[in-house]
Amino acid sequence: MKISPSYSGLFDTKESLENIFKARKTCSDTGAKLIITPHAAYEYIAEITFGVYATIQQTVENLTIIAPAIYNKIYGSVTTDAERFETPFGDLRIEAADLEVNNKIFEAESALTCQLPVIKYLFPHVTVTPVIYGCEDYKKIAGIIKRGTTVIVSNLSRYVPERENIKLDEQTARMIERKQIQDLDMELADGAIGICAAIEFAKQNDLEFVRTGHTNSSQTNHDTSNVTGYGGWYLV
Repeated sequence: MKISPSYSGLFDTKESLENIFKARKTCSDTGAKLIITPHAAYEYIAEITFGVYATIQQTVENLTIIAPAIYNKIYGSVTTDAERFETPFGDLRIEAADLEVNNKIFEAESALTCQLPVIKYLFPHVTVTPVIYGCEDYKKIAGIIKRGTTVIVSNLSRYVPERENIKLDEQTARMIERKQIQDLDMELADGAIGICAAIEFAKQNDLEFVRTGHTNSSQTNHDTSNVTGYGGWYLV
């Protein structure tokens, strides 16, 4: 079985997508075992996204993608038992997690699906283990992280004036980099549960977060009244 996710709103055509990606394909390859990356149309996040994915070893065999359910209300965490995701660059093989199966949710939850073309483009032969969570205990997500190289998907503050966005995102960045879980909630990041799980994992394994970049939506659309923040981190 193959899942054909909706990529509506992420890019106009395959050609436009290739132009965005070709301009940003980099490789620093720090051997990162975990990254935090945003989700949005690629014109907003490509710089941040490619900068943080570049820290993953090019020979990685599997990536576990952990993303919040943005459009569907769910409890716990779910995976898919499909064999492949369809992307503009070819099919991406799937290795299921040991979780409840919900195939339908993977067709439209863009926090996860917007990662798929990037992963296929940068790591053509990798398999992915997809996880979408709703109301969940971050410690359970931390248990999933232990299985291998992990992508935590989250935006930062959302739909606030730019001045407030800058203040909130710097607060969130400090909490991530100081590994402070307390008070890190969905007002600061829509993937707060996933980020808290990453912090828990970092504390357990004596790892540190390195920021690769930060931007916000106003840098692209010039709307300073309704701003969303985007940041990238990896663990060393």
